[in-house]
Amino acid sequence: MADIRLPRLNATDEEYTLIEWLVGDGAPVEAGTAVALVETSKAAHELVTDDAGILWQRVSAPSACRPGEVVATVGGDERPSPAQQAADPDSITITEPARRLMAEHGVTEAAVRSIGKPVIARSDIEQLVAGQAPSATAERVSVSAAQRRVARTVSTSHREIPAAYAVVKVVADRLTRRLRDEAATIGYVGIPELVVKAIAAQRAQFPLCFARAESDEAATVRPGAHVGVTIDVGKGLYLPVVADADARPLRDIAADLLRFRRAAARGKFTEADLAGANIALALHTEPDVVHAQPFIFPEHTCAVSLASVQRELVLQNDGSVTTSDYFHLGLAYDHRFVNGRSAVAFLRAVKADLEAG
Repeated sequence: MADIRLPRLNATDEEYTLIEWLVGDGAPVEAGTAVALVETSKAAHELVTDDAGILWQRVSAPSACRPGEVVATVGGDERPSPAQQAADPDSITITEPARRLMAEHGVTEAAVRSIGKPVIARSDIEQLVAGQAPSATAERVSVSAAQRRVARTVSTSHREIPAAYAVVKVVADRLTRRLRDEAATIGYVGIPELVVKAIAAQRAQFPLCFARAESDEAATVRPGAHVGVTIDVGKGLYLPVVADADARPLRDIAADLLRFRRAAARGKFTEADLAGANIALALHTEPDVVHAQPFIFPEHTCAVSLASVQRELVLQNDGSVTTSDYFHLGLAYDHRFVNGRSAVAFLRAVKADLEAG
């Protein structure tokens, strides 16, 4: 018998999600076979067996699992004895922050089980301590593993980053014509692709907008503009990265974003896709969205937001009325490193690039 343990896949997560089994329970496997798909806060990974034999699953899917946990056994034709198998169906997973709070307040595991959740977070213990256990008549709605990762990121952002916000209006009339011209030569290209390119072009003039905070008094700026773009197709929020967007042609940027959209639809990104962003672009381009304020991802100092294109009536000097297209471009910025004057100057520079057509 050989146990398959969940390896530590990154340095930041204490818990992963085993999304699905790629090999059925009791099915034969060869050494080197990918047997399960595991998702971290950054990417999806295939879990591979080093041994050949019969795969006996020891956890169900989807399940929250911790690094080092035995998730399967590869062995002979007989299923392992109950003592060798996974914990019983009534077992629960308690996150490390929740365990620390339990110890601090003397909360027992029996009390935690009364919550009725398979995964216990710090917020659940806080409710118990405050005497606010959920009502028996209330319906508990558990969020997905992907949304829990978003929640942790947002909480960290709001807790650690003193953010401010500015927004400008971008006239899109010339941009629309440019999109038609670009599409004729490189295939499909949309406003997000042009905005990524325009943001990246400001890297040399506004390096602190592409910085990483080290403390309240220092930040580091590495070479290149690596623009993370939010993508959410209903399977979780991801931030794949258009690397070196300041040095690459629009054709490459458009190809990257198309590839990212396809990966999001399958729910499968590589670690490389999601690593290395030093600024983020949050897309809110659904119809009727006129304004959106993004949160700043930890380790960034800025996040740009792109709203949808709107149409307005414009009164000309001769008294005639025409129509014009526009959209709002916002910048959430870490006020420790970027002041309002610089934030507005950054936005105006991006606006000028886009409006130049």
